[in-house]
Amino acid sequence: MEIPASKEAPTPLKTLKKSKLDIVTPHRLSIAILIRNFHQFRESDYYKNEGDETLLCKYLRDFCVLLVKLMQSPDLELAELWNLLISPSYTVPESLKTSFKQDVREVKENGIGSLLDIIDSLNRVMAVNDTDPISSSNKHIVSKTSVVGYYLRRLILNFEKLTFSEVTEIHRAFQNYCSDLSAFSMYPDESKQFRIENWVGVMNLWTRKQAELFIATQAALLENNEEKALRPRELQNIISNILETNPDLAEAHFLSYMNYLRVKEFCGAVDSLYHCFDLNNIADLKNAADDKPKICRFAALNLAVLHYHFNHHEEAVASLREAIKIAQDANDTLCLQHALSWLYRVIVTNEDKLDEYSVLRSFGLTLNYRTSLGIQNFVQRSSLVEAKPSLIIETLARSDLANYQHNHKELISSSYAVKSSLWEFYGKPEMSSLWSQLLLYLNIDNPKPNKAYYGESFCISVCNVAMHLLAEGKYILVFNILEFAKKRFPNEPNSHTWMLCEGILHFIKSLYHEDWDEAEVAAQKIMIVNKYEAYLRLAELYLYKQDFVEANNCVDKVFKSFENDDKFRFKGYQFIRAKLLLAEIQFASSVPHSVPSGIMDILSNCLIDTKKYQLDYYTSMIYLHTAHIQLHLRMTGQALCVLEKCMVQIMAHGGCYDRARALLLYVKCIVADSAKLQEEDRSEVIKKGADMLNEVKDLFKRAEAYSRMKDVLYLQAKLYNKIGMRQERNRCAMNYRELDSEYVTKNMTTLIKHL
Repeated sequence: MEIPASKEAPTPLKTLKKSKLDIVTPHRLSIAILIRNFHQFRESDYYKNEGDETLLCKYLRDFCVLLVKLMQSPDLELAELWNLLISPSYTVPESLKTSFKQDVREVKENGIGSLLDIIDSLNRVMAVNDTDPISSSNKHIVSKTSVVGYYLRRLILNFEKLTFSEVTEIHRAFQNYCSDLSAFSMYPDESKQFRIENWVGVMNLWTRKQAELFIATQAALLENNEEKALRPRELQNIISNILETNPDLAEAHFLSYMNYLRVKEFCGAVDSLYHCFDLNNIADLKNAADDKPKICRFAALNLAVLHYHFNHHEEAVASLREAIKIAQDANDTLCLQHALSWLYRVIVTNEDKLDEYSVLRSFGLTLNYRTSLGIQNFVQRSSLVEAKPSLIIETLARSDLANYQHNHKELISSSYAVKSSLWEFYGKPEMSSLWSQLLLYLNIDNPKPNKAYYGESFCISVCNVAMHLLAEGKYILVFNILEFAKKRFPNEPNSHTWMLCEGILHFIKSLYHEDWDEAEVAAQKIMIVNKYEAYLRLAELYLYKQDFVEANNCVDKVFKSFENDDKFRFKGYQFIRAKLLLAEIQFASSVPHSVPSGIMDILSNCLIDTKKYQLDYYTSMIYLHTAHIQLHLRMTGQALCVLEKCMVQIMAHGGCYDRARALLLYVKCIVADSAKLQEEDRSEVIKKGADMLNEVKDLFKRAEAYSRMKDVLYLQAKLYNKIGMRQERNRCAMNYRELDSEYVTKNMTTLIKHL
């Protein structure tokens, strides 16, 4: 398979129209005047006699910073340039501002002669030869090999190539550029404020160096800190302007390809990718030693990555096979290794062996980045095949060592995120939250923003912290964190992470408030991001609505989806949760008349999976459901024994809602088990249980589960009444009445049927 031709066939480099990148523009002449005048300022008596060395250093530093940014940016209007000179951000000498205004006026009013004098004087600013010693009387001459010297020499060379008529046109353009001399005001004009960091020019004339710097900057921002990058529409407009001036710049097409991926625009992404490699192929054909240029195999590899990004499995496999075929013909081991690293992503069978071989080959070829990334992928896959957690963490530590040695910021952040996910997987949410916070601190504590990494792993960590706070019932903090994530990660695919968290937040709040309609709307929004999570949330909603048929249908959809998915032997969190929900549905639909006979088989099978893969928290939740069933079977002693196995785990790592449910079940069990005690001993146990319900009530209140709070108050009042504590009973009854007047309960069976 050859790479499809782009819609516009590339033109050979010889026939490309003359590039405008070397045009002499009024803006570049103004910068040259500014450089010459600063050189004259440093040769002046004022500079030599100034005794304040700190002020002189500040003049030099600020002017150099301003000059570098002006040379890197596209052309500006005269008013914008003047606003930069008089802005408080830069300390520019007053004499330099005055001389700059005078020279600009002279060139505008005195004709071409003044312009030629300016160009001639630029030669005297630079040293004749960098090897010649610079005399003490003229020590401020600009070196020809410096950034400023290179800029001036290029300007002079391009000016000398012009014909007289072209020089006349340049002078006429300069007169138009300086037509409004009122731009030289004493105070900055807010309407003409310009930030060079925005990279937006009026004339849209980009030199090749300016364009390459802009492309490299925006590409790095898209990869490391998307919030600081330009918006997709604005960036695309500037890329179009760059291509008008530099039509043979393939890197601009690749930046356009990355920009289209941000908004999931397939046609534009494919077109930009084809243009990029078509232009690269022209240069590669000239220097290729074989019949198949190197660019072709990497073009096929990039096309496979593009199709994988859009979930086009068959197209990705076809492009990947083409890349492997061409790389094998050319004996390109580097391209083969990159293709192998993508092969295990798109091939379902033997992916563990492919991943292992990819890591070994990358290590042999000293591809440090590829090796470390392969280890992280291998670790994630190993956690799904009954590997020991200690070995997994130890293997990940080896990847960390290589990351720090080679300063792979992306992989360092990714390693923190993987550790956070592993701790969550093994049932330790507190440790998961800790690793996520360490990743956030890793970036926040960095004094240089350009060395921080704000990619996918950063977004995952922010959402992990939000989910941990959500479990603690701190909804306002969760909302603020998600607002931060929305601002930082507005585009796909990272936006899917906070969209899922936002949907879960609205669903949980609505479910606890018994606002069924809002909860269903939130679940449907989750469906866009994660259909498994949406079906489980809908099943939970229908369970509380006592619509057991619809709840069963939603759980069945999850089971059928996982039956067709044979990518991993372990089915994941959703499969375990679906089994737990199925047990709850069967229990709630049968109690109080009977307990389904097969419910313990469901929980036992689920327990085997959780113990096999060491999912401690889900193991504890299964024990909790088992104890709840045993309580209804009046096996109170066995229920208490089962609770002893899970209470520590749930109280240490569970959210406030789960902790409240566990404590409530524990109180039910000890009160029910006290029936075999003497009356005095039983009264003491009941009083202890009633007092423990105060903590349960506070936990439900924190989660804003007000209907469950009323259940606790009802049970508490009954217990106090049982032991004759009428004052406490009346207080609970009064609190119940106040809550009932404000929050109407729709499901009256939660105290009996639900955990």
